[in-house]
Amino acid sequence: MRDSHAKIRLLKKKLPWLKYEHFKPAFSGTHHNVAISENYVVRERNNEPQLVRREAKFLQQLRHPLVPKIAWVGKVGQSIVLVENRLPGATLDKRWKQLPRAVRFRIVRQIVGFLKFLREHPSRSVYSVATGKRYPSFTNYLTQQTTQHIALIKKYKPARALLEKITAVVTDFTLLKLFTTKLIAVHGDLINHNLLTDGKNLTGVLDFELSLFGDLDYDLCRLFYYQECATAYHEQGRDINFEAAYIGQLTGVIIKSSLIKSQDQFGRKYQLMRAFFILGALAWAVNSDRPRKNVKELEVLWNKYRVKRSIA
Repeated sequence: MRDSHAKIRLLKKKLPWLKYEHFKPAFSGTHHNVAISENYVVRERNNEPQLVRREAKFLQQLRHPLVPKIAWVGKVGQSIVLVENRLPGATLDKRWKQLPRAVRFRIVRQIVGFLKFLREHPSRSVYSVATGKRYPSFTNYLTQQTTQHIALIKKYKPARALLEKITAVVTDFTLLKLFTTKLIAVHGDLINHNLLTDGKNLTGVLDFELSLFGDLDYDLCRLFYYQECATAYHEQGRDINFEAAYIGQLTGVIIKSSLIKSQDQFGRKYQLMRAFFILGALAWAVNSDRPRKNVKELEVLWNKYRVKRSIA
């Protein structure tokens, strides 16, 4: 954590039950500063400090052994700090290569079980932890940045051809009608470095800052999109975290599970969500350090992977 020793000292003064915990800096993400002890994880954000409170509130609604329990959230100095119990294990991306085949399949089945658990937490409204906003419908949530993305992408001529193809999908009202009023808890980012394992089982699900109450199939669509991206990285020799193998096995188990009621309807819904995901990626690409290269990769992704191939 930034000024970690001073922050931890202040935190221990506020929370005497942390007095004998010995904290050390841990991996910090783009916006997170993290310290861990044997029993607890302490997190703060460099930006959007209120997001910590929103994530904590969301987590408190999910009572599950794989979900960190919130021990405390509050202000320490000028920062909003979250203290949660530390779940056992290491992140799945670090352990996947060494895991026996049977253990890998056990873990992906446990992830499917967790997805079923999330479906047991319905909501009457669409709410995003990331934005802190409620939306009239899931379509409103999904399209909230569409106008800005299109305007940005249009400024970069090499991206316009792909933009035209994407726009034809995201403005297809017959597809937009596929979203039902059934809303559930969604994790939003079930990639392998957000999962913990002890080498035998799934032991934790982390990082709920992209979570929301949203469409029944949103998590599934994110995973199938990750499968496309991870496969592309693998083919380029850039899949250093074995995401393609993990996602490939997980989506295979999902297809055989009861999570997808109608493959035809899910395929059409995925076609739409995939277009929104690539639209967001394209908006990032045109503003990146290597726009031409990144746009080209997205063109390949758009053209190479068809919906039927992704869920067949």
